[in-house]
Amino acid sequence: MSKFGAVVLAAGLSTRMGENKVLLPWRDGRPIVAHVAALFAEAGVDPVIVVTGRDAAEVRAALADLPARCVHNPDYASGEMLSSVKVGLGALPDALAATFIQPADMPCVPQAVIGALAAAHEPGWNVAPRFEGQRGHPVLLDRATWGAMLALPADARPRDGLRGSRLRLVDVADAGVLLDLDTRESYERALGRQT
Repeated sequence: MSKFGAVVLAAGLSTRMGENKVLLPWRDGRPIVAHVAALFAEAGVDPVIVVTGRDAAEVRAALADLPARCVHNPDYASGEMLSSVKVGLGALPDALAATFIQPADMPCVPQAVIGALAAAHEPGWNVAPRFEGQRGHPVLLDRATWGAMLALPADARPRDGLRGSRLRLVDVADAGVLLDLDTRESYERALGRQT
């Protein structure tokens, strides 16, 4: 999978959680952000870029034992995900065919989904998982789409960068591609979820 990179978005403010959700412990004892970054590294994705914002030093420390590189989003306080996507894309090498875009607060994505998306990729196509009709994460963003994403205005959403592009949806059997941890209740539910 060396032709693919990953951008893990860990710059959010976690306002609904009340504390930085990506630093909460996951089932394996690691902080959530480390679990998500390891998911890609263990799948052979290289490089893994983690975009930091709030608590950047703590996030870097959580990733110290992983082959992941942190880049900081100076505009993280705006709360707009697109600014983090742009910072992450800017940190990737030119040789990549595509990159996974993954919010760091989604630790229930199975590693098999990463492999399925990679297998479905072909040049010029973006790929995303779909569970029961709903599109989820990660999105495998083809290099041909990066320019459109980088050109979006600051108030746009990453989804806007996919408009007009070719998108292949891969049906998956795990709702983990939809589950983000925005509240204490969703975190505790996810911890108790059977995988």
